[in-house]
Amino acid sequence: MAFEIEIIKKQENPLIQRTELEFRIDHFAEPTPNRLEIKKKIAGMEGADEKLTIIRKIHSHFGGSYSIGKANIYKNIEDLKYFEPFHIKVRNTELEKRSEIYKLKRKNQKYEHLFEY
Repeated sequence: MAFEIEIIKKQENPLIQRTELEFRIDHFAEPTPNRLEIKKKIAGMEGADEKLTIIRKIHSHFGGSYSIGKANIYKNIEDLKYFEPFHIKVRNTELEKRSEIYKLKRKNQKYEHLFEY
């Protein structure tokens, strides 16, 4: 799948120790790429660790060939664990791990080991 990512806005947040990005994805005549593909490409563009990159939001415009999104790149794992909500962390994992995390959470068992950090 071929798509181009353009960083629209880049802002450092020194209090939380993260970089906040707004980006545009051009994907002409193709569906919106999934979060894991976007995460990998943004981490590569910014020279960041893929595990510390979180895709917060992707908004696709109906009939358009582009999407707008937001991402956070953290400096350390502790801040990522503290500031990102559970559902966002789950969305940024692989599909097989998602179902396993939800299954363990329903049974009130430990699931933190399934996150990549």
